[in-house]
Amino acid sequence: MWSFFKKDLIVFWRDRKGFLLSLFLPIVLIVVLNFAYAGLFTSDDHSVNIRLGIVQEDDPVSDMQEFEALVEEMELMEEEKDELLQQAAIHEPGTVLYHMLHRPEFKDWLDMRELSMEEAVSQVEEGKLDAYMRIPARFTLDVLRAGVLGDEVGALISIHAEEYSTEVQTLQEMINQFVNSLNFQFALENTNESNGGEPVLPIGGVERIESSEAYTMAQYFTIAVATLFSLFIAQTVAMKTVTEKRERVFNRIVLSNSSPFAFLMGKMASTFCFCWFQIMLTLMVTQLFLIIFPDHSIQFWSGLVLIISVFVLTVSGLSALFTTITLRLQNLNAANGIFSLIIMLMGLLGGSFFPLQGLPVVFQKMGDWTPNGLIQTVLIDWIQNRMYSNLLMPLLVLVLFFSIVLAVSLVLFPRRESL
Repeated sequence: MWSFFKKDLIVFWRDRKGFLLSLFLPIVLIVVLNFAYAGLFTSDDHSVNIRLGIVQEDDPVSDMQEFEALVEEMELMEEEKDELLQQAAIHEPGTVLYHMLHRPEFKDWLDMRELSMEEAVSQVEEGKLDAYMRIPARFTLDVLRAGVLGDEVGALISIHAEEYSTEVQTLQEMINQFVNSLNFQFALENTNESNGGEPVLPIGGVERIESSEAYTMAQYFTIAVATLFSLFIAQTVAMKTVTEKRERVFNRIVLSNSSPFAFLMGKMASTFCFCWFQIMLTLMVTQLFLIIFPDHSIQFWSGLVLIISVFVLTVSGLSALFTTITLRLQNLNAANGIFSLIIMLMGLLGGSFFPLQGLPVVFQKMGDWTPNGLIQTVLIDWIQNRMYSNLLMPLLVLVLFFSIVLAVSLVLFPRRESL
């Protein structure tokens, strides 16, 4: 096997122009794409600026007094009444809503002003406000009756706007989280599972996941281009066999009773080394100049190297299959066309040409059945979660793919009798 491995490396080195082009073209392409699309996909935490009017028709003080009167009229022990009143004081909806809307992190993008109904309607129509939020009369009382006493009453905060927009959607999400937070706290209180502490307020319109990072377009470009060029390397290795076939080098190898497995192992080993070196060089250069991956922890990089290594293993198996097909087919142009079609199809389904998130779910699922598509899914999960347990099944699928294509390659490999 080592003699075949050395032979393939020498064949690569003889074509220095193609060798260097395969190494540096992905880097150039990634840099160009990042500069060309700079700012287009950049997320801005303060890109949403909301001008909100507050129409306050509720009287929390009066409602609290009325609620206390309702509790006093109930046939309960004094301790139970005190507990209900304490619960109402903690979860008084007007106070909870006020603290939520006046969080310090909202100051830069949420501009609020309290107005009358007529002023709010007028300013929304004139475009001075994005929307106004109406807090109806008896809102505090209705919420406390429903949450604390379990009465069936309706309490509705309404948002009014001229047209639906990102700002309106953000407001709706904030109010929904506010309502869900109150309902959750009331449910805990009613089941005696809460310690009676302060209610947990929603963070805002965007759900934040602890220890999770976003998957950026720069990372997408890097992974998509690097994996796509690796697939083309598998094709390049197979097409190098054309010269061996034309000059009857392969015939002499087979007639010498050399093992087909050793011949294919040489192809796979050279493909593995070339692809691994190409991807690692791409990651190192892009990380150095573009800082694609901000995380510099040993855990992150060790997991990344593991994922890339298993992917490169599948590419080496693919090169063995392409090599066998090249040796089998008489029309070498047809073989080259078939390989190009297969790689283009993998690139299309695997999201190497464009992200699949906007496509129907069926196409996204199909992408997970291609090596490059699955590796992107695995890397997204690794970048966001960094859990080794999540890598087990996807990497086993890639190893299974490698085993299948290697077995098919050995079965189809030309025998001495066919020459």
